[in-house]
Amino acid sequence: MKPLFISSLTQYSGKNLIVLGLGRRFQKEGYRIGVFKPVGMFPSRVGNVLTDEDVLFFRKVMSLDDSPEDMCPVVITNAFIEDVLEGEVGSCMDKIRRAYERVAENKDVVLMVGLGGLKYGHFLGAPMVNLVKEVDACVLTLDIPRYLDQSIDGMLAVKSLVGERFLGAVFNRLEPGRMELFNTLVRSYLQKNGIDILGLIPEDSILRAVSVRELKDALGGEIICCPEKLDELVERFGIGAMNVESAMRYMRKIRNKAVIVGGDRSDIQLAALETSTKCLILTGDLYPDDLILGKAIAVGVPIIVIKGDTQATVEKVESLLGHISLRAESKVARAVEIVEREIGFDAICKGLGLPR
Repeated sequence: MKPLFISSLTQYSGKNLIVLGLGRRFQKEGYRIGVFKPVGMFPSRVGNVLTDEDVLFFRKVMSLDDSPEDMCPVVITNAFIEDVLEGEVGSCMDKIRRAYERVAENKDVVLMVGLGGLKYGHFLGAPMVNLVKEVDACVLTLDIPRYLDQSIDGMLAVKSLVGERFLGAVFNRLEPGRMELFNTLVRSYLQKNGIDILGLIPEDSILRAVSVRELKDALGGEIICCPEKLDELVERFGIGAMNVESAMRYMRKIRNKAVIVGGDRSDIQLAALETSTKCLILTGDLYPDDLILGKAIAVGVPIIVIKGDTQATVEKVESLLGHISLRAESKVARAVEIVEREIGFDAICKGLGLPR
């Protein structure tokens, strides 16, 4: 059995995408897999057990039998951080190691999901780089290369930390214009420094999308119609702060969108409902008139009413887009498809010493 530790240079770079896609691929090839997240940051309770939302998601979509408590033995909460600072929590390494051993039993591969980079965990007495060495894991590191120099520098730093354990790099959400650069100059430079590129994943509108349900929950809004459409995916956003003629021209160009508009702008609301709109977000705690509500029900567009103003709502939405969830069923299938197509699975198996 060989573990694969999946880390990232920055938060929300797509680790869950890789874990899900690789996990399903390993299962398809007949390997027995486990998923292990040493430290979680999205608390969720199952009975009396505190675990991590991502772990519950992986457990469900990959039909895993390990207990949520073993799959994520340490969960970060504000209270837990205070306990650490007050000296009430000792080193977590023993707890993490024991849970890992239970998950790894009778497995061919364990996919380990790092919380951020390899240097994380010192305040827990459990630096991730030490855990990698203790369990003899290989490392795959992911990044969204917003700044090319920092991304390359980060990959070189990982190589210096773990040496030959570093299987390679994956770059995610690449814009079309950058793909050739990474396939040529970046690949060549990293190879000269002993680092293979195991995947170049292009920007994908479906994976970047958020569901209407996620929008409702993040904004604390009220759904007033079409609750059966909450799992529809929103790919773009429009802001209804213009005259009707301009709004119509603008909205016709954007498909699968949510429109954020003041609750008193029925003219813009109606214009949005006549184009490809997945939901209306009405600000100012104002409800639509009967004409708008009837039209929305007729075309199957949910309306979310929220208390905040339009500017505050836009800021919340932008924050939500930074943390992309894979929980929608259509996203799961898309994630598996993309990872199977774009990630060097044979190279990963070879690095892990797995038979093919």
